[in-house]
Amino acid sequence: MKLKIKELFDKIVKALKPYQKNIIQPLLKIILIIIICVIIVHVISGHETLTQYADKHPDVAYSTSVEGEVTEP
Repeated sequence: MKLKIKELFDKIVKALKPYQKNIIQPLLKIILIIIICVIIVHVISGHETLTQYADKHPDVAYSTSVEGEVTEP
């Protein structure tokens, strides 16, 4: 079983070898940039969920009308 998996992996690597510089490396760079952006946003945002926001700001989260809006009876 291990031999078949290794052979399959070797075939895939051999088939992708010509595309390594043109497709695979730029694709890996884009994936790395996306992962870095996700980490930065996660750190900056403060890890606050919608439930936590609603608990901190109940007047905004549970209001039924927009402030300054005139509601008719």
